[in-house]
Amino acid sequence: MSKRELILDALQELLYEGTAGTASVQDIATKAGIAKGGLYYYYKSKEEVLDALVERQYNHVIETCRIKLATVEAPALEKIKLLLYFYRNTAVDQTVDSALHEPQNAAIHQKSMAFIMGRLAPIVGEILQQGVEENVFVCEHPEQLAEILLSPIIFLLDPGLFTWTDQEVQMKLTALARMLEASLQAPINSFAFLYENWTTQRLNKKS
Repeated sequence: MSKRELILDALQELLYEGTAGTASVQDIATKAGIAKGGLYYYYKSKEEVLDALVERQYNHVIETCRIKLATVEAPALEKIKLLLYFYRNTAVDQTVDSALHEPQNAAIHQKSMAFIMGRLAPIVGEILQQGVEENVFVCEHPEQLAEILLSPIIFLLDPGLFTWTDQEVQMKLTALARMLEASLQAPINSFAFLYENWTTQRLNKKS
């Protein structure tokens, strides 16, 4: 195991123990079994270690989704539905996720959402392009529209940022579905899966 991974594992253990909030760089280095200077060789601060840990966690989630989706032969609309299903049902370490919602980690939380967007948008963009080839969608800029699709799911529906009621969430997802159907010239109700059974499907329950 590389020293980078040892350092990330050390911070993750401190999160499990509930002491990461007050832990110093020295505490992380000690937990990793390396010198403080050794940690600074790889990371400039405690925040940078947490940033890397978050990226590792979400990279695992997105890569898992990508691999699962690659095994599926399905129409574009079904693939979008499956991708969101895989995303919300792939486990994220809750201790890491909870740490993101601490006030002092707001900047890292924002970066994590940008990271998720950056990794998921190309995948969704490819699916939208497939829909164009299937003559289901009309879209000149698939990846840009993918970002519009993902933005509310990643940011607006993050319960750590907003405390919407289920009814408010239903309304927002219904509006998103209608906007996508109009933008893509897709069949009416083809994106209904975004808002149907919201209370049991929680698209963004992990954040």
